[in-house]
Amino acid sequence: MLVCFTFEAKPGKEAELERLLNNADAGRAVARAMGATRNSLFLKGGRMVRIFEFPEGASPVSLGELAKHDKKVEQLLRSLGPLIKDGFDYDAPGSLDAFNKRVALPVAYDVRP
Repeated sequence: MLVCFTFEAKPGKEAELERLLNNADAGRAVARAMGATRNSLFLKGGRMVRIFEFPEGASPVSLGELAKHDKKVEQLLRSLGPLIKDGFDYDAPGSLDAFNKRVALPVAYDVRP
């Protein structure tokens, strides 16, 4: 199962967003904690596209749930929210969940030739 999210940095925050997200070791750790087998990040000009791959039938753990138990993930989310256009406020109930719904892209198709 593939899950894709995309969003843009606020004007003037592009480099900060890219510095915050462009960490393969952190991406690997988050993927493992979420139950993903793959975490691919695409960055350009303040736009971020992230694709997670999960085993069929898996129930992915959300970043919000991870943050409740992992202070590094919590700090990442607190730092990230203010950098994003139409972002989220980590401390506002429901804000992160609503943001995730806005930025998630449904799979149109996934073919293997």
